[in-house]
Amino acid sequence: MRHQFRSMGCAILVGGASRAELAAIERLFAERERTFSRFRADSELNRVNRSAGMPTTVSEAFADMLRLALDVAGASRGLVVPTLGAALEAAGYDIDFSLLRDDPRPAAAVEPAHGHVRLEGDTVHVPPGVRLDLNGVVKGQTVDDALALIDGDGFVSAGGDLATRGTTVVALPAGGAVSLVRGALATSGIDRRRWRRGGQLQHHLIDPRTSRPASSPWEQVTVCGATCVAADVAAKAAFFLGDAGPIWLDTRGLPGRFAAGDRVFTNLSWQRSLEQAASCT
Repeated sequence: MRHQFRSMGCAILVGGASRAELAAIERLFAERERTFSRFRADSELNRVNRSAGMPTTVSEAFADMLRLALDVAGASRGLVVPTLGAALEAAGYDIDFSLLRDDPRPAAAVEPAHGHVRLEGDTVHVPPGVRLDLNGVVKGQTVDDALALIDGDGFVSAGGDLATRGTTVVALPAGGAVSLVRGALATSGIDRRRWRRGGQLQHHLIDPRTSRPASSPWEQVTVCGATCVAADVAAKAAFFLGDAGPIWLDTRGLPGRFAAGDRVFTNLSWQRSLEQAASCT
């Protein structure tokens, strides 16, 4: 059975789940959206952001996701961070993407976030002026958690990021497809979520080193990993690293595919995984 619904601003596709499992998966996505959405005034994320500069008590679910985001920031050496909410808003991404329109006003200037977010038990310390955005981990982790709700083979896809247990054929950006036995594929790119401010193209992949939409030679980067959240984080980091992205993935043993217009480049790990017909694990 395949089932589709919308959440987190994208299409969610689920395969192999029972009716009860589908209902549980929809509840999970709805709960995560209520908690972590930047576009809901009543979300816990926005409550925390409104309290920047003061210690704030958070739920266990929020603390777990923030802890993951902080771990990711350290592991990626600051390439994928949870402190880009203000930069996204400055670029014009301050409402749900389905409502976003080109704007003749120029993008606002914003300095890179300063100070460290601290999590002590159930208490969060967000520096003044910093706005959290946890989307860098929330969607991928929710895909992984949703797959865990399926008893048996199945898959969960959110906006093209996919985790599977059992063989699934997955279409790739710029053409082609792969057969994924288990693990995940995630793509980060600028081909969809983009708009104009003051005549200048903007997109949602903010480089934390500049707090501006990243400049990269790639339009899409696809990474295969053991989990969706790991693949998604690696795809973002490789996108930000530009020409160094393929080697960065190779040093971590992660297959990567890089697309720019009609040009497609794969790193050595990707080529070896295809040659060996290995699953992404």
